[in-house]
Amino acid sequence: MNRTHLMTAAAVTVAVSTLAGVSASRQTRGPTTPPLVISSMAGSDLYQAYCASCHGRQGRGDGPTGPALKSPMPDLTTLARQNGGIFPAARVEALVTYGEALPSPAHGSKEMPVWGPIFRALDPNDTRTSVRIANIVEFVASMQAR
Repeated sequence: MNRTHLMTAAAVTVAVSTLAGVSASRQTRGPTTPPLVISSMAGSDLYQAYCASCHGRQGRGDGPTGPALKSPMPDLTTLARQNGGIFPAARVEALVTYGEALPSPAHGSKEMPVWGPIFRALDPNDTRTSVRIANIVEFVASMQAR
């Protein structure tokens, strides 16, 4: 083999190796899946990550998964109005934490994820679980219609 052939063969080898690497990396990359537990502990971030798909970004019960559910999603912005002007923080916290243990057809049904056990399963730190739930409740309280 002369020098030109060796250089051509080397170039082809490098090109094939590069293309194989690109092809392999494209095959292993795909759409990224959001993490099951987000790192942010901010109530607005937690709400958007875990609640908005059903309850809607603004909490009005118009999330994109709503039409597929058996029960209509409640308008979370009217909880205080429905409770004599006082946000029912303890009840909302209990519904988010325990779900079905409380009687409520719209929240805590088998369609509704009960976040207490889910957060505990995904992150065994009880303090972080409690903070996540408290921050979600505080964020929902901040959404109340004035």
